[in-house]
Amino acid sequence: MTPRPFTAEDGDAVAALVRALNAEEGYDPALSPDAAALREAFLGPRAVGQLLVVGRPAVGYLTLHPSFETTKGVRCARMGDLYVAPGHRRQGLARALVAAAAAEVRAAGGSFIEWTALPGNAGGLAFYNAIGAEAETLSVLSLEGAAFEALADSA
Repeated sequence: MTPRPFTAEDGDAVAALVRALNAEEGYDPALSPDAAALREAFLGPRAVGQLLVVGRPAVGYLTLHPSFETTKGVRCARMGDLYVAPGHRRQGLARALVAAAAAEVRAAGGSFIEWTALPGNAGGLAFYNAIGAEAETLSVLSLEGAAFEALADSA
């Protein structure tokens, strides 16, 4: 299966995959975006990035968000999610998705992709090491909820 861009018809299948990923990672699947939210986020007039899928119906997906790294002076992208349904793992689909993402980033003038992984995601971390990814020591911070609202209100 070859990765391809997300289409409106992929909405329901990808929404189900997002719910599955959130459940696997211990997040509340009820908070996952539905098909309409995914279409708006990735196909709407203010698209947040790209969503690549593999399979028809989709059995895996990857989100990619363009960025610019000032410490290196280059374009890059942040991979938000990488997920392949359990029954389709170990078939090269995740690697194909990351390779397609790298090609997209390079075509846009970028030179690297960065992402985060949960420390307990042993399978994911082993895969990332196998494709040559290097871990960086840094803190991932999140501003959300009341603190986010209060700071935004203060602007």
